[in-house]
Amino acid sequence: MLGYYERLAAALLPMLADRALIRDAIISVVFITVLMVCRSLMRRAILRRHDLGPEVRRRWLVYLRNTALGVFFLGMIFIWGHEIQTFAVSLVAIAAAIVLATKEMILCMLGSIYRSSSNAFTVGDRVEIGGIRGQVIDMNFVSTTLMESSHASQHQGTVGRSITVPNSLLLNQAVFNESMLGDYVLQTIHIAITRTDDWLKAEVVLLEAGQLIAAEYALDLSRHARELERRYALESPMIEPRVRIFLDRYEEIGLQLQIAVPLGQRAKIEQRVLRMFLQGMGVRASSATRDVK
Repeated sequence: MLGYYERLAAALLPMLADRALIRDAIISVVFITVLMVCRSLMRRAILRRHDLGPEVRRRWLVYLRNTALGVFFLGMIFIWGHEIQTFAVSLVAIAAAIVLATKEMILCMLGSIYRSSSNAFTVGDRVEIGGIRGQVIDMNFVSTTLMESSHASQHQGTVGRSITVPNSLLLNQAVFNESMLGDYVLQTIHIAITRTDDWLKAEVVLLEAGQLIAAEYALDLSRHARELERRYALESPMIEPRVRIFLDRYEEIGLQLQIAVPLGQRAKIEQRVLRMFLQGMGVRASSATRDVK
C-alpha cells in the first residue's frame, strides 16, 4: 500500500512543482466560487421581487443564468489562455499530421463531390479518364469502377478487364463521356494505302462499306439526331458516313472514314468495315490461311 502512495506522489510531483499551473487552479477555484455566490444572491433577490410578475421574474432568471455561463467561459479562457493556446497548437499539429496521412483519401472524397456536383457521368456511361476507357459499373466516395472497353487496336485486342480508378484523378484529369449525348458516337477508322494504289477505288469501297453498315440503323440514328437537336439546341449532327483523305506521309495516302456507330459496337463495326474494304479491294487470303480456316 505504501508503494502505491509513493508512485502516486511521484506522478503528481512534477505537476505540483509547476507554480503557474497551481496559480491558475487556485484562481479558477476562487473565480468559480465568487461567481456562484454572486449568481445565488442575485437569483434570490429576483425571486423576492414580488412586485414583478412571474413571467418577468422567469425571464430575468434566464438572463442571469445565460450571463453567468458567459462570464464563466470568458473567465476560464482568460485564466487558462496560455494553456489553451499550447493545446490549440498541439491540435493544429495533430490535424496537419492527419491531413498529410490521409491526403489521398481526402482528394478522393473531393473528387466524388466534384463528380456529383458536375454530373460528369453516372453508372452505365462510357467514359475515358486519364487514358483509361470503359463503362462505369460502380461508384463510391473514393473510387470509380470501369469495365474496360473491348477496343481493338494493332497491339491490343479485346480485354474487358475491371479497372478501379481513384476519384482523385477527376480533379486533375479530363473526363471524356461518350454517353453524354446519347446512344451513338462518331467512330473514325483510319486506313493507309501506298501512292501506287488506286486511291479513287479505295475511297469508293471504304465509303460504300460505311454506307452499307449505317443503313442497318439509319432510321434509329435519324430519330436520335433529331432528338439531340431538339433537346440540346445543337446543329444537326453528321449522320451520313464520309471519307477524308490525308497526305501526311510521302509514300502513303491516308483514308479516314467517319461513321456514327452505336455505343458498345465500335470495335465490331470497325472490323466489319476493314473486312469489307479488303474484299472490295480484291485482297485475298493466302492459300495457307485458307487451309487453316
